Amino acid sequence: MAGPELQAFRELDKMGLILEGEFFSPFMAGQDHYTKLLAAMKVDRLGIKRRATPDSPSQQCDPPPAEATAPFDD
Repeated sequence: MAGPELQAFRELDKMGLILEGEFFSPFMAGQDHYTKLLAAMKVDRLGIKRRATPDSPSQQCDPPPAEATAPFDD
């Protein structure tokens, strides 16, 4: 389990994405954190756009504009 995660951690470190003093976390490795982060960084660096899902903010419609009302003269 930690093999691919440790490799991903080291690659992220070489890319400068691991902060100084940040250590490999077995807990985070158990959640595949480093491999997921590395995959996301590779996608971003390659300029690959992810498919938007209907729930993503880019697919949601903006609310309709508020109706303009004239100020009341009382």
